[in-house]
Amino acid sequence: MSEENVETIRALHEAFDRRDYDTALSALAPDIEWQAPRGITIGEEVFRGRAEVQRGFALWLDAWETHRFEPTEIRGHGDHVFVTGIQIGRGRGSGVEVELQTFHVYKLRDGLVTEMRAFDERTEALEAAGLSE
Repeated sequence: MSEENVETIRALHEAFDRRDYDTALSALAPDIEWQAPRGITIGEEVFRGRAEVQRGFALWLDAWETHRFEPTEIRGHGDHVFVTGIQIGRGRGSGVEVELQTFHVYKLRDGLVTEMRAFDERTEALEAAGLSE
């Protein structure tokens, strides 16, 4: 199951980066809980349900002239998937280029994402996914 979950998350990221939001959203359970990274305010810190996550995506992308997420590591463990990646973008108003490493932990049930949490620290994210170095 872990490898199937990894493929689901890989496909979700690919769909999001090509701006195919319908496909990205279809990977989410109706009761999804999506937690934005700490310190990055995009309206709320937690979005519940597909419609709210879609609204969160729109708020996030509205702040960027360009944006992409490049996963650098994806590891599955049971019903969790740990992702390390680089957020790369240029601010819409400021034009400032940003590269920020982030860590995500996804929880899946029946092939759908039920929870996504973002972390600043790798060790914290690994622990949340039930993994270690």
